Amino acid sequence: MSEQGRYAEFPSHTVSFEIMTNADNEDKERSFRVLATPQEIEHLGEQGYLIREALFEGEHLERLRGALDEVEAAEVGADPRTDGEEAAQSAAVSRSKRFGGWFPRYLMDKHAAFLELISFQPTLSVARAVLGPFVRIRQLGGRVSYPGEPNQETQWHLHRRTVPKPLPAFFSFPHTLDCLIYLDELNDANGTLAIVPGSHRRVHDPLPADCYEDLPGQKVVRGPAGTCIIMHSNLWHRALPTRPDGEKRRLLILCYGPTWMRYSPFGVKPEDSLVDALLDEANSETKELLGIGGYQ
Repeated sequence: MSEQGRYAEFPSHTVSFEIMTNADNEDKERSFRVLATPQEIEHLGEQGYLIREALFEGEHLERLRGALDEVEAAEVGADPRTDGEEAAQSAAVSRSKRFGGWFPRYLMDKHAAFLELISFQPTLSVARAVLGPFVRIRQLGGRVSYPGEPNQETQWHLHRRTVPKPLPAFFSFPHTLDCLIYLDELNDANGTLAIVPGSHRRVHDPLPADCYEDLPGQKVVRGPAGTCIIMHSNLWHRALPTRPDGEKRRLLILCYGPTWMRYSPFGVKPEDSLVDALLDEANSETKELLGIGGYQ
């Protein structure tokens, strides 16, 4: 079955937004087919996560793997056909106790295969259902962890810790959505993901510093290669270590936010950007998803 055909069979529903805007603005309503059930969207809102096992399969998964391997070979200096040990010796690989591994940024600017994710409906439609009709991609980055290397894990953390106490009267919560796309199996040897369901709502609870221990109420996620975990960026989470008996674990992180939120500040944009080249002939929807337009 083709990718388009497979996703056409997803459980879905339609969400329509009436946009309360100026009378002379033609864009007063937007409707989207959401590739999820209403119950799944409710679960995402309340619990902060939605798991899609093996969302990426076959040729699509292999294209993404190959593209990340090529970027790794260019930036880390390793042969992508090796088992990861050579790459792990590179200075580009972090051995920080808090966040070990290699963290590539600006992936859409570096390889054409990643441009396929711009309008990837299984994640984009869910983002629109929970963030609203005006959505942009804040960045596509990634993380690769290597077996046998020290500190190939992360501490408990969240991504948007910017909620002041007390809350100002007109404070705008930093709602963004991270789609964790695991190109390799999530298992105990490669490293699993631990999350605390509902923790994205605990906006003033202190997150333990330098914590690598189990937390009350945590859920450990395992899944086959191609699994995508869609989660609120403030959900408490941590990556468990890649063990010496595991394999290199490749992860893509696709982040969505409202169109008026700035692009992610991490990394350095390449001069020969594929995204910039795409914008020259892109349609209005693609430009909006890439941060050009959609500001209401």
